[in-house]
Amino acid sequence: MKESKYNIYVEYKDQYLVFNSRTIATAALDKEAIDILEAVRRGESIEQSDLAKQMKRVGFLVDDEADELQQLEMKYNWGKYQPSGLGLVIAPTMACNFVCPYCFEGMQTGILSEELQEKILSMVSVFAKDGQNVDITWFGGEPLLAKDIIYCMSERMMEICQKEQVCYEAGIVTNGYLLDEETILKLKKYKVTSMQITLDGLHDTHNKKRRLKNGSGEPTFTKIIENAVRAKEHEFEMAIRVNVDKETEKELEPLLDFAIEKGLSENLYLGHVIANTDSSKSFCDNCLSTEEFARTAVKFEKLLFKANLPTDYPVPTRTKCGADYLYSYVIDADGDVYKCWNDIGIKKNSIGSLKNAESIDVFMENPNFNYTKYMTWSPFNYDKCRQCKLLPFCMGGCPYNGIGIGEPICENWKYELEEYIKLKCDAVD
Repeated sequence: MKESKYNIYVEYKDQYLVFNSRTIATAALDKEAIDILEAVRRGESIEQSDLAKQMKRVGFLVDDEADELQQLEMKYNWGKYQPSGLGLVIAPTMACNFVCPYCFEGMQTGILSEELQEKILSMVSVFAKDGQNVDITWFGGEPLLAKDIIYCMSERMMEICQKEQVCYEAGIVTNGYLLDEETILKLKKYKVTSMQITLDGLHDTHNKKRRLKNGSGEPTFTKIIENAVRAKEHEFEMAIRVNVDKETEKELEPLLDFAIEKGLSENLYLGHVIANTDSSKSFCDNCLSTEEFARTAVKFEKLLFKANLPTDYPVPTRTKCGADYLYSYVIDADGDVYKCWNDIGIKKNSIGSLKNAESIDVFMENPNFNYTKYMTWSPFNYDKCRQCKLLPFCMGGCPYNGIGIGEPICENWKYELEEYIKLKCDAVD
């Protein structure tokens, strides 16, 4: 028996805690547990006591021959290529009714043609016939500028999945401005069950940043909040993303109080605004570094804890996101296909076009550089990740950002993990 290489030790209230990043098990160490750990570090055999068996079960101890890094890499590769379903992010239009200063997409237009809709439906049919579940995310631009396409395609995809007896799930990422009662009921009818809406601070700050494209100057905050409350009343799973930069970080406490008052605090989370595309670089000076964002995130978690709301905690993962999962694709209104939604609309980053493809298999059979760079990118290619105790739940961080600079970028867990562990212990005390 030996100690797991993914044990992390934290001092907490005159105790030593051990946290294992592979299993997320956390425990306070008593003298017997400390003696067992010290013995295995010296290479001594230990008695197979109930405590030793329990420490092995939760991952603090592993077999002598276990190669935990190799096991992680196997699970990572299995997660990439295991056919566990089709994930499509579909932008029925790339147009938007807002002009946000940090938008990574820039000013785009275009709407999904009937021909391209049929191509996507054909793709869904192929996967469904193979017994694969289908997961759709409506994206944009602002997807609700193309409501009829969402309704029509949703109905067809639901019919396909029902016929083939596979699961169909759908969500939407929207700015929330067009989310009126009629739209909410239609989305519910077509099995859109979750939605993400973004806020940029409180009223004045938000209204300054998330402006209508028509130049009317009409404030957007109040209408978005009203629409979000309405959707929540209709039992949508509502995620409110708060974009955090040097300005909005100052408003998090009053914004949380406001969200609690409106019943929108349950899935309120922070989004790190990063100016990582040509369209968003002008906003760079207002962005927080990863370390600054980590400190802000911990402060916010403490506010959630104080308000008796769920707090964040690391979760083991096989792959980071859809970008490094084989059967996940992002499709823009022109039919161009991408692996990451940060690339959407940037034609040079496309993995191919549905216009010229009979099926998605064409992209896999002869993948271009944009496809292979995501599918061959791996944190296990980098020494700093292979040696890192946070690898099991970080997995190298965002592939898009890592590929962009040529090495993985550490996430905020690196800077504040101990604080999260202590906060979780406070929550269960």
